[in-house]
Amino acid sequence: MLEIEDLNLLSILYETKSMKETAKALKIKDASVKSKLDQIETKISIKLVSLNADAVIFTNAGLSLAKDAEYIIKYIRSAITNSQIIDMDDKMKLKVGSAIFSPDRILLSSLEGLKDELKNIEIERVHVFSMEETLKHLESHVDILSTYYDDRLLKKYSLSALELKKEKAMIALSNKSELKDLSLLDIEDLYGKRLYIYKKGYLKAFDQIRADIKEYHKSIEVETIDSFDLNLENKIDEEDACLLTFKEMEGCFSDLILKPVLWNYSTQFGILYKKDANDKVKKVINLLKAQN
Repeated sequence: MLEIEDLNLLSILYETKSMKETAKALKIKDASVKSKLDQIETKISIKLVSLNADAVIFTNAGLSLAKDAEYIIKYIRSAITNSQIIDMDDKMKLKVGSAIFSPDRILLSSLEGLKDELKNIEIERVHVFSMEETLKHLESHVDILSTYYDDRLLKKYSLSALELKKEKAMIALSNKSELKDLSLLDIEDLYGKRLYIYKKGYLKAFDQIRADIKEYHKSIEVETIDSFDLNLENKIDEEDACLLTFKEMEGCFSDLILKPVLWNYSTQFGILYKKDANDKVKKVINLLKAQN
């Protein structure tokens, strides 16, 4: 099988028709060109050229291969150039994750306040479909995101965080619920209802509430969910159920209303980024730290 170096040699040889010019282009000795050419012919068992002094005369098979080699090399160079352009575009973009569990209102507002300092960086919102996959591969598709977290989550995904605030867990209700007019809920108000909680292992606050309900408030039916979506919102409305959530997620629901609860379960909200973040992300984080 021919290597890229072999194709490059054939491409240059086709263009120059000269062993010396090919050697000069490749920055090798003339004899090395002949040696490499012999190796190529041996690899594919095809006679490619005949030599008349420095002049190169291609066989029909050699001419066909050399023309294809020239096309392949040009294509590779074009692909590399396109990739470099995309890379430069990416370096000039800050991709901000956006999803139900990654509300970006505060982050985007903060970045807007830094528009003079970030005038050479374009802010791009990227919708996040899987929080776990996004956290696992942060900077692959998303540079930073604002979300709820704790020390366990940071350690699991090797991330750093800029904390913006701490928030108590809240309850999202249907706007038809009989609890909608209460300004503050007690946990006993949830008795006899179904409470949806995000899957185990994501946030300690969720896991602690789940465990305490199981032990002390058995009349609350806990159901674990894997994601937040419109179907879940419809379920809550139809079942007069509840969802464990946080204040910053309020704008992500079309019909649900959020209520504070008389309890002390809380977690941190802030901006997550890779520990070994690139220079662009480091600059943004340092500006946000100074701003906050």
